[in-house]
Amino acid sequence: MFTVISGTFHVTGYSPDGDSLHFQAINADNWGRLRGRPVLLNRQGQAQLRLEGIDALELNFESRHQPLKYAREALDFLLSHLGIRGNLFGPSHARDGAAGYILARHAGKNRRPVAFVFAEAPTWPDGEKVFLDAALLRKSVNYLLLRAGLVYPAYYEGLYADLREELTRGVQEARKKRLGLWPRDCTNSGVALDEGRAGLEKCIILPKLFRRLTRFLKENRDIAEFKEYLEANPDPAVHLPTGRLTDLAALVEVRENAVKLTAAPEDLVFKEN
Repeated sequence: MFTVISGTFHVTGYSPDGDSLHFQAINADNWGRLRGRPVLLNRQGQAQLRLEGIDALELNFESRHQPLKYAREALDFLLSHLGIRGNLFGPSHARDGAAGYILARHAGKNRRPVAFVFAEAPTWPDGEKVFLDAALLRKSVNYLLLRAGLVYPAYYEGLYADLREELTRGVQEARKKRLGLWPRDCTNSGVALDEGRAGLEKCIILPKLFRRLTRFLKENRDIAEFKEYLEANPDPAVHLPTGRLTDLAALVEVRENAVKLTAAPEDLVFKEN
């Protein structure tokens, strides 16, 4: 069951991206209904959300970014669907504080609520526990971003299997239709790193893999040592087609100066870290 939390979405003064932005609950007591660590609120009483089930291209990760065209398109899509007029890269977002609601069950280790976000007013009382089915899921901006091909799937333990499967259907449809970033995706075909970190900013890959490579390359190490780095900094995951407990290191292949993931992103469920 998910908790309905009504409130307003905020971007002014922040640096949102396609899978994260700030939200202010009408009733702050509702944050206490979520499992996990207490939700971290800023001085304005706003929490930074992590959108469940998706991972957008990085706009700024340790002073590096992924191809900006798609990172910005994901953010623009998020803002427009939430009713925040304009975007951060065009006309002024004059409707900061647009109303909507989220469905959430828990806060992650970083104390951010993990949520599905919706632009319209909820049909349930604020704070009520509700069942999230596939039909309602398809109305979430999370799902719409995946369906438009603007973000990658990012599944973590605790996400219900039926919801994950519905998200995956959206991903596979977007890939089949070659929408958004999918025609340029090289997660499974491989990213060449002849130019080091600069090459990462030209190729579209799973953001989790981008983040791991970015941190690894800061040390100017030989890319042949990347798997050893992943083994020393494990990302446990379940490979859904086989049901096997594995790790990101076992799913990454390094050949010469190229790195690729050997499993489809939607086939992995990671442990929270």
